[in-house]
Amino acid sequence: MKNNTPLNFWNQVWQDGTIRFHQNVFNSQMVSKFRDVDLNGKTVLIPLAGKTRDILFFLEKGAQVTAVEFVEQAIIEFFENNEIQYTKIGNLYQCENLKFYAMDFFAFTTEKKFDVLFDRASQVVFAPAERPYYYQHMSTLIDTHTMLLLGAIEHTGPADFGPPHKISQAEVKNAYEKMGITLKKFSEQQDTTNEKLQAMGVNVMTSYYLTNQ
Repeated sequence: MKNNTPLNFWNQVWQDGTIRFHQNVFNSQMVSKFRDVDLNGKTVLIPLAGKTRDILFFLEKGAQVTAVEFVEQAIIEFFENNEIQYTKIGNLYQCENLKFYAMDFFAFTTEKKFDVLFDRASQVVFAPAERPYYYQHMSTLIDTHTMLLLGAIEHTGPADFGPPHKISQAEVKNAYEKMGITLKKFSEQQDTTNEKLQAMGVNVMTSYYLTNQ
């Protein structure tokens, strides 16, 4: 299978410790979406998970979580930072109700489609030419019964700036419509950027989330 993930870039980011997107609190849009949803026993997919604490939110709600991250350092940091004991078999790190795979997302497969997909922003990792492969692979992991919350970014920078790459809401909606999934806007927030990003032409960044239910 064609490898479309910028592995070298993200390995270097983790080695340098320049992780700007990691948060010590739960993602507010995730909490708003799933707070009152019964997730006990439901299967949840979190792609390109990094070391996000959002995994803990779903575990606390009784879900069976599968996370995928190709930078093994991030997975180890997740377990160490949260003081969680785990066992490791091959590329699989696991504990009760959590399977955390250290592998390229495009190599991950499943026999049964997931009940829930929480994708904070894995789409923005991929450049425009790579995203068709991303959407096609995602279609093998979910179906029309899957509850989705998808995050992405639009910004004022040049088309080739990224990651994070800008993605129009229309592109995401069209890609999932081909899977038989109709998306609608869940939330949107516009922010001015820091001086470093402004120097590269990214003056305004809009974060948005789409959902199907």
